[in-house]
Amino acid sequence: MELFALPGAGKSTVSEAFAKQALVTTRKDLTAEWANSSALQRLAHVGRAFGNYRLLTAAVRFGVGARLNTRESQFRLMRLVAKTEWLRSRSGVVLLDQGFLQDVWSIFLSSKTACADPALLCSLIRSLYERIDATIVVLEVDSETASARVSARTPGASRFDSLPEGQLRSSIEAASGLQRQIVESARLAGLPVLIVDASPPAQVVTDRLLALFPAMQMRQAPRPRRISVVGATGSGKTILARQIAERLNLPHRELDEVRRHAVGRGSSEQTFHSRVADLALGDEWIIDGHYREVRHLIWRRAEVVVWLNYPLHVVALRLMNRFRGKRSASTSRADRLGEVPAAARPVADEGASWRRRLGRLVRTLRERSVYGRLLRSMDYPNLRTVELRSIKATRQWLRDL
Repeated sequence: MELFALPGAGKSTVSEAFAKQALVTTRKDLTAEWANSSALQRLAHVGRAFGNYRLLTAAVRFGVGARLNTRESQFRLMRLVAKTEWLRSRSGVVLLDQGFLQDVWSIFLSSKTACADPALLCSLIRSLYERIDATIVVLEVDSETASARVSARTPGASRFDSLPEGQLRSSIEAASGLQRQIVESARLAGLPVLIVDASPPAQVVTDRLLALFPAMQMRQAPRPRRISVVGATGSGKTILARQIAERLNLPHRELDEVRRHAVGRGSSEQTFHSRVADLALGDEWIIDGHYREVRHLIWRRAEVVVWLNYPLHVVALRLMNRFRGKRSASTSRADRLGEVPAAARPVADEGASWRRRLGRLVRTLRERSVYGRLLRSMDYPNLRTVELRSIKATRQWLRDL
């Protein structure tokens, strides 16, 4: 959901008030996620954005046709293209008080000779929002109210803050015409556009937005009582699950351990399924693990899924460290008991062990696409997803928890 408005309409204030009452990701959240991502991840997102031929072509045609003749306007257009893939990769509901349309509006303002060609503008907007399920909310306010609010607020980074009162009102009136052109182009591009009167106080406007989107009124929900932690082998599911359990005072169950007790003693796979089903029926738990055959038993009861979706190199490094640790522990134990240490065993056994680990790593990494599809589908409508893409993001989320 993108808020699009003139200066003084209260975008930031309404966005903050809305985020306190609804489960949404805000622009500040996205900025923090970007800061916590690795340089390689950022480069990949920017590379994919500029590798999008349709988007790049629409942006170039727009820049030439609109006569963007200042460095600032050209830089703003490049930055707009660069961040499209980052937004497309986000899951859940995102609320932006400075979105694509606001960026397009700023591009025009930063180029004194720019002209809004409807065809080129419509093509650019359509390319920007491709594969994004977006709703545009226009916070409508008259120029007199907008200029009065800008004059009364603390000066910030907006180009309108430093203008004298007379010039401020005329500038906002001129900008409102440009806003109408952009909104009309967004409609022609097929985006749903809602008009909301932003003249009342911010809380009244927020209540109206919440009434338009009742499914988002969930911020005051109680703490989750049933949490599923999933991710590739070696990503740190068990350690994170234990930390969450300590903070929320919830019982922790490890699926690997449950399976070892169920199947390792001669019982059938059906016993494992039954034990997981019994665990899932409990009122409070944290279960870590990702066995496909019992996943549905857990997710039908879970309230939150914490997905450790780390890059390949992070998972592979952790898996190697784990293997080294187990090997050292095995050698130490063999020395104490007089057994043949792991290092002295046939190389074939070591190779087979590595193959098993690599095979499991490949399978679980392949399931990342499956997780993305399942967690964004409507198969589990009551399930909330927390996707953590880096170790820094995980630490920050745990601190906030």
